[in-house]
Parts: sequence; C-alpha cells; structure tokens
Amino acid sequence: MMFNALFGTFLAKAILFIVGISAALWISRLAYSIIRWKAYIWLPALLRSRARPRLLGDSEKHLIFTMVDHYEPGGGAAGAKRNERWLEAFRPLSNSHRDALGNRFRYTWFYPYDHGNETVMAALAKMAYEGYGEVEFHWHHPTAGDAAFPAMLQEALVWFGKFGALVSSEPKPQNHFAFIHGNWALDNSLPICGVDHELDILFRHGCYADFTFSSIAAARAHPRKVNSLYYPATREGPKSYDRGADVAVGVPVNDRAMIFQGPLGLNWWTGRFEYGAVESFALPRPARIDKWIDADIHVKGRPEWTFVKVYSHGVQSAPEIVHGALGPMLGDLERICRERRIHLHYMTAREAFNVAKAAEAGKTGCPSEYRDFLIPKPRNMVFPVDAPADADSVNEIARAPSLSK
Repeated sequence: MMFNALFGTFLAKAILFIVGISAALWISRLAYSIIRWKAYIWLPALLRSRARPRLLGDSEKHLIFTMVDHYEPGGGAAGAKRNERWLEAFRPLSNSHRDALGNRFRYTWFYPYDHGNETVMAALAKMAYEGYGEVEFHWHHPTAGDAAFPAMLQEALVWFGKFGALVSSEPKPQNHFAFIHGNWALDNSLPICGVDHELDILFRHGCYADFTFSSIAAARAHPRKVNSLYYPATREGPKSYDRGADVAVGVPVNDRAMIFQGPLGLNWWTGRFEYGAVESFALPRPARIDKWIDADIHVKGRPEWTFVKVYSHGVQSAPEIVHGALGPMLGDLERICRERRIHLHYMTAREAFNVAKAAEAGKTGCPSEYRDFLIPKPRNMVFPVDAPADADSVNEIARAPSLSK
C-alpha cells in the first residue's frame, strides 16, 4: 500500500515535471520566434483578429486561391535553362489540377526586372498566352530617392512592355501591374529602398496592388496589420502601409494601390508562426492549408469570398516544390475544399484583385464572374509575343495614363 502511494506521488511529480519542461520549451520557442522575426510589430493585431466573430450566415463559401512567385531563375543561358526546366515541370501540374468551375491552376510569376533575361521573359509571355498564368513586377531596385525613382520605374515598364507584360490589351493600352518589392523593403521600410513615397509613385505609374506581404521573413518591414486587404494610410514618410483602411463593401477607394496580404497565424501547439510560404523549408502540409483558409482574409462585408495568397521562391525551391510538393498541395487543397463545402477558384494576382474590387463595388454571387472586373487582361494573354516589340511603340504605351490614376 505504501509502495503504491509512493509510486503514485512519484508519477504525479514526474508528470508535473514533464509538463513544466514542455511549457517552458514552448514559451522559449515562442519568445525566440517573436524576437527573431520582430513579431511584436504585428502580433497584437493577429490576436485581436482571432478574437473577432466570424459572420458567414447561410451564404455559399468561395475560396480565391492565388500563388505568387518571387520568380528568380537568373541571367544568361543558365537562367534560361533553369526557367525551361521549371516550366516543363509546371505545365502538367497546371493541366491536371482544376478548380470548382474546371479552370486550370493559374500561376503568377513576379519576375525581377533586375534579372532582365529576355529569353526567360519571352517564355513567360508564351505561358501567359497559353493560359497558364500571368507575369507581374518584382524588383530588387538600387537604393534611390523620390526624385530618381520615377525614371527608373519608367525604364522598367518599357522593358516589360516589350513582352506584352504589365500592359493592358485595350484598344488604347495602359500600364497596369501588381508589385512585390525585393527584400521586403517596400516604401523605404528598410534603408536599402530609399524611396519614401514609393507606393504613391508606383500607383501613379499603374500599380494597382502590392503583394509583398505577409511573411515573417519581412521582420521589421512587416506592417502592423495582418490578414487583411486594405489601403495604406495617406501620410508623409516611409512605410505608409503600416496602417490603413480595410477594403469594404460600398466604400470605394480609387486613389491608391491596395495592399493584398497573405495568411499569417500562430500554431498554438508548436509555438511557431504559420504564414503563406511554400518553400523547401516550409512544405505545404494539409494542416497548413486549413490554417491558410481559417485566416479568413476577405473584403469587409463579403465574408463568403475568402482569399488565400501564398508565395514561393519557385526556382530556389524547385526540387522540393514544383518537382515535389506542389502537385500534392493542390490535391490536398481541392480535397479540403470539397470536404468543407467551399467552392475553389484558382486565380492570378490580377484576377484576385479584380474580385476584391468587385466585392468592394457590392457584387455578389460567383466570384469567377469578376476576374476582369476592373483591370483587363495583359497584352501577352491576348496576343502572341514571339519576340520583343519595337521600343518606340512600347514607349508610347508606357506614356499612356493608367486607369489607376
């Protein structure tokens, strides 16, 4: 009897010790993550967002899924060969994965102007014409000021325009583009940018939305707002996107670019942050897909349309992602949506933005009806681009006013 009592006491103390050690490890891991990734910037907003009630009612649920890639195959013949191998692996994946309406999986290549590989851009323009996705604007630009940046930007737009990218297919073509800043340094949030009014300048040249965030890798460049579609505050100085007004039904905003965020959350079991990275070091497991959906990113007043934007460095992570986990990820996403009775829609960055603007305008029903709601298809989706266009004609397009102005 005494032995049983002693054993019971020992067991209870051992359990308490193990629980205490586990709790201490969890707290230490969480504290380390908060400090390392400067999560104290946005963690309060994340906790507040989790406490908000979710209002869906009886409406059908739709998921707009967008995958954006910091697509960096590199320059020269080696870069062209990396791009060729990547596209060869991507085509059959896209063809074999369809959304609720039968649309193939569509990709968005945010191509870095600083790479400037014409062979790569010609191949991406061909992919756009064949319906596999769209090309948008990524840039690790040199440190510059507000005075020098517009001319640099104009030069970049002319280069993309030679391949029918970032240029609309309208009778009078105009520049329209989504943007991802290299090294997360948007709007001079890090000194390597140098452009205090970068978002304003980008908007004046045709930028309709920025897709740089969310990512814990952004550290101090990350905004305080999380899991949101919003418009940056109008204020002087850098990092204007730190705060802003949510995109909302019936509240049109047409004087600045939208900030289009991806999911960001906390895994309470592991003490680690969950974000929309699809990388060699962040493989897309089914549990992560559920958390992306549960981040509940939507236009205020239209909760039945949920947006999930994930990102990748596709070339750097090619062995693990396009040659490995991307197909299973899409299969898991399609299965999860069926099980949760969610209508899945594969969209590019431009299409997802158009759906958000349609929601803002009060549109309802099936979001796929609004893929081209405001920003029309780019030129290389409508016309084949076999070779770079004449520079004079591209310059004429780049000088045309944008609908965003």
